[in-house]
Amino acid sequence: MPRFSFVVSVLLLFFSSGLYGQLTQADRNLNIISQEQLRKHVRALADTAAQGRASGTVGALIAAQYIRDCFRSYGLQPFNGSSWVQSFAIDSSTYGRNLIAMLRGNGRSDEYLIISAHYDHIGMINNVVYPGADDNASGVALLLQLAQVFGQRARNGDRPARTILFVAYDAKELNLAGSAHFAQSLRIPPYKIIANINIDQIGCVLEPPRRNPEYLLVLGAERLTPDLKLIIDISNRYYGIGLDLDYTYYDSPNFSELFFRFGDQIHLAQKGIPSVLFTSGIHAYTYKATDLPALLHYPVLEKRTKLIYLVVNDLASRRSWLRRY
Repeated sequence: MPRFSFVVSVLLLFFSSGLYGQLTQADRNLNIISQEQLRKHVRALADTAAQGRASGTVGALIAAQYIRDCFRSYGLQPFNGSSWVQSFAIDSSTYGRNLIAMLRGNGRSDEYLIISAHYDHIGMINNVVYPGADDNASGVALLLQLAQVFGQRARNGDRPARTILFVAYDAKELNLAGSAHFAQSLRIPPYKIIANINIDQIGCVLEPPRRNPEYLLVLGAERLTPDLKLIIDISNRYYGIGLDLDYTYYDSPNFSELFFRFGDQIHLAQKGIPSVLFTSGIHAYTYKATDLPALLHYPVLEKRTKLIYLVVNDLASRRSWLRRY
């Protein structure tokens, strides 16, 4: 009987809300997402030329230039007037650079959705490059794929109702300085921001919460209504993506909260903006020189990208499924 009630609830939500038609429309856009594009972005950001992307270094400038060029090529607009870059002081001699791109919505364009990922890493130690392929070239690669999909849709006359900001943070490894500055300087009222979807270290399959290596951790789930969790589950099943979703971080609510508070999404969450972290978790190669592009599992990264795209598309296109807290 409980299973019957669940099925009825899903069907009512699926059809009465118009979700079926929107998912069918979104299906065509999933073809833009590819392992090849994800691999290309990861290799570019984790290349030895970027020298581990430490904040304030030439390597970080190379990574920032790559991200900016991608945003521009996808037809997005800079959020800060004519500048893609939001500069901020890390200390008396070091400056960080957030990259912010905007895709203007065509309906409720005064409402915003923020998609974010940090692009910095720890750089070089004793002349050894720490490439940070998973942490967090993988998250930026996913961010850029989302930007590409929505940019192409906009060029085809298919803009989302809400405005989307794509933010690549600097200085996550320096006490979350980039996301702190972004949150402090953001002039959009928090009630106008539907949600923040943050992506950090999402390319590996090394630490599955159960036996299925094709998994995805969703942290901050207690900040979601059951309806949005249902949307995630429906999208995961309807398209046959088949990821094993874990909302508990290995059945540890305390560590889940701790991990959440050490991520870039915490600064927007503290402003009352519903914020969620998507990740595949830490592993034995985190903060190691062996965090290389070959470590990533690109077929699963593609699946994660497609699922997060469906979630973003839902939030950007329809009423919010998130509550304030």
